[in-house]
Amino acid sequence: MESLDPQTLAALAALGPVALWLLAVGFFSPLVIAVIQQSRWSPRKQSIVAFLFYVVVAAVTAYLSGIFNTAGLIVALLVIFVTAGNSYKLLWKPTGVAPAIQAATPIGSNQGKHEA
Repeated sequence: MESLDPQTLAALAALGPVALWLLAVGFFSPLVIAVIQQSRWSPRKQSIVAFLFYVVVAAVTAYLSGIFNTAGLIVALLVIFVTAGNSYKLLWKPTGVAPAIQAATPIGSNQGKHEA
């Protein structure tokens, strides 16, 4: 495995703990959303729920990090949204992890729902 060069390490360190936390939150958010979402929902409704989740998580993270102002909230939302979208499309969905979580959880599946 190739190690990171000093410039990359310096760039990561310069991001600071808040930015690194936002990246981590965004990376793992699709797994939490997979628990919340229901497979029978339309893609539009799933997207709206995911976006609202990102807004709430960004607001809480910005507040706890001491950057709760308009600029801080927008930056937090964008970092989480872009990171979550990429991690879902490039890792969680292709590997089947997010769909498996969605199918296995009572909230995300149709378990317990009586079809008329």
